[in-house]
Amino acid sequence: MDLIAVFGLGHIGLPTAALFAKAGFKVIGVDINPDIVNSINQGISPIIEPG
Repeated sequence: MDLIAVFGLGHIGLPTAALFAKAGFKVIGVDINPDIVNSINQGISPIIEPG
């Protein structure tokens, strides 16, 4: 299985990581903000978008 690392889990990185994971790749996401990492690990998106 291919492994993809995504550095930065903001408005671009997090959706990119999710799409790669949905396509069947093993994905590791990295961010310098521990609050973002903890939020994602709890299944909560740190990105707030209207709609």
